[in-house]
Amino acid sequence: MEFTIYQGAVEEKDLIGFSQNFNVTRNYMGSRLFPDRKTNYIQAEYSRLCKNGKLTMMAMVHAFDTEANIGSRIPFSMVDVEKLLIKEKTNQTEQLRETVKGMRKDEVRNYIFDDIARTAEKVVARVEKAKMDALALGKFVIDENNLNLPLDYGVPDENRVTSPWNEDSDILGDILTWADIAQANGETVDLAITTRAVVNRIKRNKQIQMQLFGSMNTGMLPTLTQINALLQDQAGIRIEENDAKYGSLAADGKSLEQHRFFPEDTFVMVSTDQNGAIGAGLWGPTPEEEMQGSAFSSKRQQQYVTVTQWAAPDPTAIWTKASGLFVPVIPNPYGHIIANVATADSVSQTIEG
Repeated sequence: MEFTIYQGAVEEKDLIGFSQNFNVTRNYMGSRLFPDRKTNYIQAEYSRLCKNGKLTMMAMVHAFDTEANIGSRIPFSMVDVEKLLIKEKTNQTEQLRETVKGMRKDEVRNYIFDDIARTAEKVVARVEKAKMDALALGKFVIDENNLNLPLDYGVPDENRVTSPWNEDSDILGDILTWADIAQANGETVDLAITTRAVVNRIKRNKQIQMQLFGSMNTGMLPTLTQINALLQDQAGIRIEENDAKYGSLAADGKSLEQHRFFPEDTFVMVSTDQNGAIGAGLWGPTPEEEMQGSAFSSKRQQQYVTVTQWAAPDPTAIWTKASGLFVPVIPNPYGHIIANVATADSVSQTIEG
């Protein structure tokens, strides 16, 4: 039996079930550095996370039968970061009118859910971009859909450094100096995030080569494993590359353009916790989710991206929308070092490319 009238092929309970089972963890760096969590009180949770400093405070010794000293909470600066409402809708009628001709009902349902998943995946990609912007920039402006929103995570000015890295630079000296900046703030950095292009510059650096192979073997290219062994010994850090990309529709409307989640000429040093994270990805209930009603339950706690669907009578269309309410959290920006290591050549390539 053919199913060509596909309005109603997916019911609201199906969409809620999809939303509550759509896992947003991906093989992205952001999923590990900013683990996702859902809260009904996103502002309060943000505040709680930012209060937890990593530098341990100490209790005092007392004589027996004396009153305990009144302790102090860890001071913190509450960063005023707006929650990001991320959403996108697609017109399924335009996509399905010709495609589903001749399909059975179960085949139409599968096709629709594939389309829903692709729409929801766009929200996850935008979340990853927000995480990487927080990590690599610390301060930026969201300029999308008539929204001009500045976001500032409070990374101190002295934590923003610049050094053009080439084969003659003192790269190891730079890294040690920058690690000292974090150390002065009570932080010990243990992870650096950068790109393959920057790692290749490190590999061609004469001082790095000499440290690894001696002056007689300058010119021998080390592996990243060898570089990490040197940096672990000298600075207590290791490097990870992030060259993940996402796509956007090109001006011709027929092809995709590639974009980086993490900027190419950036070298970021951070202090991770025991789980390898530097912060959190906080999700809250979207307006669409709140309209669905019901208490904030364990099922709703798993509902990161909310999918809704509605019919429009004129022109006839079925719209599907995926939405998420999100904010990345960096609890302690004082140990966060953001370095611009662009060379004249790399800047020229960026402009020309």
